Amino acid sequence: MQAGITFSENALGAKAADHRPIFHIAKPIQELQQIIEEGDWDERLPYYEKYINRFSWGVIIASVIFLAPVCINIFTR
Repeated sequence: MQAGITFSENALGAKAADHRPIFHIAKPIQELQQIIEEGDWDERLPYYEKYINRFSWGVIIASVIFLAPVCINIFTR
């Protein structure tokens, strides 16, 4: 008496081999990848560079103001 082994990917037919499951986390990553590969963000970047630099300096200054008391407290002990 022999029993046949049926694998789930063979039971669903050829369509299962062509279509891989997309998890909920992977879909936004794939959308971001598509934007990076097909978008024109690299051509528009020089226009927004001034604003990006100002925002970055603001984040740096805010972090220095936030962490300065902690560093002063550590060094005065």
